[in-house]
Amino acid sequence: MTETCSAMTKLWVSALLIVVVISGLTVFAYTSSNNALKESVRDGMKSTAAVMATQIDASDIAGINPGDENSPRYIAVVKKLNAMRSLDDSIINAYILKVNPDQTATFLVDDLMLDDPAGSARIGEVSTSPDKMEIFSALSVPTASKEPYTTKYGSFMSAYAPIDDATENSTGNTYAVLAIDMSARDYNAATSKGGLILVTGILSMLIALGTLLAFGLKSKSENE
Repeated sequence: MTETCSAMTKLWVSALLIVVVISGLTVFAYTSSNNALKESVRDGMKSTAAVMATQIDASDIAGINPGDENSPRYIAVVKKLNAMRSLDDSIINAYILKVNPDQTATFLVDDLMLDDPAGSARIGEVSTSPDKMEIFSALSVPTASKEPYTTKYGSFMSAYAPIDDATENSTGNTYAVLAIDMSARDYNAATSKGGLILVTGILSMLIALGTLLAFGLKSKSENE
């Protein structure tokens, strides 16, 4: 009887160890996979924003002031942003921000203005994005949100890139920042593809526990 109890105790301890080990390995693999996907998506967005920024000449947006939403110059930039954005279905909005000395970022151009004036940012509107550090850093290098965020316009993941003060004969100075948005829902869907890892981990756990249980029952039967 004592030997049987001892064997069952060892069986349960072994089962617990199997659950802990397989669960730990599964969580590690799942987290690593999703982190790699997040970095891949962020890098892709930064590259897209950087390429788009090189196509905007500072002279195209210089002198745009609040109330110029219907001006030919503003509309021309909107159409250029729209044309570039249409090449990537994952990007739902492209816009240009001006970083001010008082540490605020204000909108210069919103490429949704022609299609959705009521749902677009006006010239001079202060950005309420929590990505302030990323926007300021984008004065030098392409950056991206660390995590999705929410404003009155929706929930997004964004990337930013510097618009040089001159695409030719550059002085190395930044005139403005180009930004692109991906919806938070699309971002989460693109970076949460570790379901197979979880299923595999659960199946492995069940198989290991089943094998251990069968072995334990067999041993118990033999001892009896």
